[in-house]
Amino acid sequence: MKWLCFFVHVVAASSLLALAASGFGQDPADSSPQPQSTVHPEQRRHVPVFGNAEEFALSGDVEYYAPLDGFNRQNRDIDLQAATIAVAAHMRHGWEFQFNGLVLRANGHRTPPSGVSEPQIPSSAQALGGGPLARWNFLQLSRFRPFVDAGADFVLFDRPWPTYGTINNFFLRAGGGVSVRISHSYWIESTFYRAHVSNGECFCQGNPAWNGTGLSLGLRRSFSHEPENSNKPGRWPFRNADENAWISGVEDYTPSPGLNRQNGKVEDDMRQLRISRAWHFPNHLELQLGGMVQSTNTTLGFGPILRWNFLQRERWRLFSDGGVDFLQTGSTAYINPGKDDGYNFFPRVRAGVSFRLYPSYWLETTLGWAHVTSGFGGSSQLLPWSGQGATVSLRHTFRGFRHF
Repeated sequence: MKWLCFFVHVVAASSLLALAASGFGQDPADSSPQPQSTVHPEQRRHVPVFGNAEEFALSGDVEYYAPLDGFNRQNRDIDLQAATIAVAAHMRHGWEFQFNGLVLRANGHRTPPSGVSEPQIPSSAQALGGGPLARWNFLQLSRFRPFVDAGADFVLFDRPWPTYGTINNFFLRAGGGVSVRISHSYWIESTFYRAHVSNGECFCQGNPAWNGTGLSLGLRRSFSHEPENSNKPGRWPFRNADENAWISGVEDYTPSPGLNRQNGKVEDDMRQLRISRAWHFPNHLELQLGGMVQSTNTTLGFGPILRWNFLQRERWRLFSDGGVDFLQTGSTAYINPGKDDGYNFFPRVRAGVSFRLYPSYWLETTLGWAHVTSGFGGSSQLLPWSGQGATVSLRHTFRGFRHF
C-alpha cells in the first residue's frame, strides 16, 4: 500500500498550503463608509491556527474493514472494526482539518509460514489511537458535500499485532465520501476507505503489514463560528488577484503512437489526481500551484502552471496553459526519499474551456501534450515518455467574479 502512504503525504502537503491560503483568499473588505453604532459586536474568542474556520464540529462514526482479496487473504484473514470521535474545523472554501481518537478491534487468524505445524495462529487484538485527518470538500452545497480525505493515526495494541508483529503501528486510510445535511446542525456522513496498518519499520524491523478496504457511517454535529475578519485588501502574496480558487481534477495521458509501448516501463497511461490553488489576475493571466498523485510507478509531484484566459465571458472562458511538475518516483512509504528513489520533470502544455455551473463553481476540460524526462538519482526513475491526454476539473472560486 505504498500509494496509500504516498497519498497521505500529498494531502498533508496540500493541507499545509490550504492553511496558509485560508488567510489570504477572502473577499476584500467593503471600503464604503459604515454607520457608527454604540452597540459593540459580540467578541469571538480567537482559536489558534483555525481562527478563519467558519464551522466547528464534533463527529463520531463506526468503521468496518475487510482484507483486500489481492493481499493474500489466507495470510491476513483479519477484519477490523473501529469507532472514532473527532473534533473538526471546517474552512470557508472546502478544506477541513480533524483530530480524532479511535478504538480499534482486530478479529481473525493468521496462517503461519510454511513449515509451521499450527494450522492457524490467532491474531485478535484491541487498540487505542489518535491522529490528524485532512478533508477536501470539493463541492459544497447547502445540504450536500462530497469529499476526499486522508488520515494517519498512531495506535497501540494490547499485544503484538499482527501476530509476530509489534504493539505500535500506524493506521493509514484514504478515500472519498459524502455528507448529507438532515437538520440545521446535524449531518450524516458515509465514506469508502482503503486502509493500511504497519509500523513502517520506524521502531523495529520486519513488522507484518495489513491492507484492506472498508466503509464508515457517522453523525456530525456542527457549530457555526464567525470567522475572523481577514477581508483586508492586499493580502499576501498576490495583492492584485481579482479571483481565487481551488481546483481538483483528474488527468489521463496516453503514450504517443511512436513511443515504444512494448517496453513495460513506458506502456502505461499516466493517470493522476491533482489539487491546485489558483490566483486569477485582471490581465487574464492565472497562476496555479498544486500537487498530484500518479498511478504510474507510484509517483508524487508538485509544481506551477501558468494560464492565459485569452477569451473571457461571464459564463465561459477559453484558455491555454503550460506547467511543469517535479516528480519523485519509486517508493513513497517514507517521507524521506530512499536510495532507490528517482527524480523526474513532467512538463505539459494544454488548451481548454471553462463553463460556469453555479455562482462559485466551474467545470473545466482540457486537451494537451505531456512529457516525462529521463530523470536522475536512484534506480527508480522513469524512462523518457511522451503522450497526449485530457483533463476534467472542478473549480471552486471564492472571490466575487468580475463581469468582463
